[in-house]
Amino acid sequence: MVNVSVLSQNPAAVNCGIITGSHRTLIIDSGPGPSAADRLVRRAQQLSLEVAGRENPIEAVITHDHWDHFFGSATLAGAGVEIFHVSESFAGDQEATAWIALDAVRTAPETAEFASELPEDPNELLVKVSPVAAPESGAMIDLGDCRVEFHVLGGHSTADLVVRLVDDGIVFTGDLVEEGAPPQVGTDASLSEWVASLRILLSFSEATVFVPGHGVPVDRDFLEHQLADIDGLRMDQADAEVALPARVMPGDHDRSLPREQVICPACAGQ
Repeated sequence: MVNVSVLSQNPAAVNCGIITGSHRTLIIDSGPGPSAADRLVRRAQQLSLEVAGRENPIEAVITHDHWDHFFGSATLAGAGVEIFHVSESFAGDQEATAWIALDAVRTAPETAEFASELPEDPNELLVKVSPVAAPESGAMIDLGDCRVEFHVLGGHSTADLVVRLVDDGIVFTGDLVEEGAPPQVGTDASLSEWVASLRILLSFSEATVFVPGHGVPVDRDFLEHQLADIDGLRMDQADAEVALPARVMPGDHDRSLPREQVICPACAGQ
């Protein structure tokens, strides 16, 4: 049996994933800092005992180089996680990104209190990483009864990587998809690459569930609307009045924080 859980935590209401196979466990994004990462690794260990009957070796993958998705990596490494799959861009920029982002987190009013749990030295946030060299065609690992592909894309950042569960119809998109708030278009974003990446996600014919970097899981229809939004912004960049809307997945959803949603096996989340 395979278990796929989404853990959502503050700050930043970021989504992190835990995929538990019969032989290995994969954590998707290490979260915004030590306490979030500690909860992730303890939950991953617990799930492997429940699913596999033993503590699986744990690997991690980072969807992009924004602080709320990777500042917990050193905590995971301290708990025994040795392999961190990342895009080649992330591998090249990890040190510079950590220095810049740590300063921003310390000085931003909304994260200043949280920043007290982060190290003074940004080098303490760094881990040894394993770059995924494959382009969008994908590189695969087998967790045991669970095939996982990594696809290196782009658009939201220069380091986007998505995680595709081929046999389960699930894709972890990082911040290429955002639910409940407008997609964040920073200085490292490329709207044309973003549009191309969302089209690639929609080309995954088996995919029915897309786990965004923030918000609740979405479906293909949601993705098509967000693609149209971003493509519209791309074509109308000269119009200062154009902005990306916040799209919300229809239905009743648990939006409390922290929360855990089991999306595979599907019946467990219902």
